[in-house]
Amino acid sequence: MRTIKKLALMLFAIAFLAGCGKVTYRKTKGGMPYQVYKGKGTQQVMPGNTLKVNISYKVKDSLYFSSFGSFPVYMPVSAQTQPYDISEVLTSLKVGDSMIATQMMDTFIKRSPAGIPPEFKKGDKIVTIIKVLGLFTSDSAAKQDEMKTEKEWAVKEASEMSKYIADKKINAVKTPSGAYIEIINQGSGNQVDSGKYVLVNYTGTTFAGKKFDSNTDTAFHHVAPYGFIANARQMIQGFDEAVMLMKVGSKAKVYIPSMLAYGGKPNPQSGIKPYENLIFDLEIVDLKDKAPEEKPVMPGRKVQDVTPPSQK
Repeated sequence: MRTIKKLALMLFAIAFLAGCGKVTYRKTKGGMPYQVYKGKGTQQVMPGNTLKVNISYKVKDSLYFSSFGSFPVYMPVSAQTQPYDISEVLTSLKVGDSMIATQMMDTFIKRSPAGIPPEFKKGDKIVTIIKVLGLFTSDSAAKQDEMKTEKEWAVKEASEMSKYIADKKINAVKTPSGAYIEIINQGSGNQVDSGKYVLVNYTGTTFAGKKFDSNTDTAFHHVAPYGFIANARQMIQGFDEAVMLMKVGSKAKVYIPSMLAYGGKPNPQSGIKPYENLIFDLEIVDLKDKAPEEKPVMPGRKVQDVTPPSQK
């Protein structure tokens, strides 16, 4: 972990120097400025390979995404490249190499003004840093390595979560898969059971304290108890397991490792980072034998798209 963090700091130092004009950039055929820093590897990247990389993106000097110190990214290499894109450089890399590239948002806006996400603005500069950790010549080999890495990451997360609970002296019970539930108020109603339709109130936050969803906070525009069938894999695993340990009227705080939440694929609009651990404040509102029949939507009525802690 320390080695990865040191490498990340080194690469960000390179990015800073580049921004100050102290790095001489080359340019791809598509006009993208870049620079490659050679490692000691000998395996050449080829079209059809899948790369295992650490990658980060900075937009206007603010970190937008980084896998350094987190779970690596698996990136296919195509024979077809896009102009002004990192795909133009990948086949010039070897395992162990690092690359830094800069792109101006104005170029993308000129090419496709309607296809730019709203968070990106004219004048923004994107700095991409890539460190090639390994390569695979077949999809099956890449998938096998990804599964192995996921297992190792889950073990690491479990250890870190256990330490967090112990260090904070939280009186919590561990669920079968490794989430933790702290009962704040033990309800007196019926115990939640598999197949029952349970109604809950919830608020989700990151460990840094950022609230990303709630059905009790009007800021998220869906204030109403949320219903689902218990233990039917309709919810993220850590949430589902915690509910099974509660009764109607119970209130609890649930600590969920990322691999029992959204892993590397959270909803991009949620603000949750890939492989980010989460906390849910949870209340069991009601319990029914079966789910109510869905009522047809009235013509012209807008159905709001919400993203509760379900599997979607």
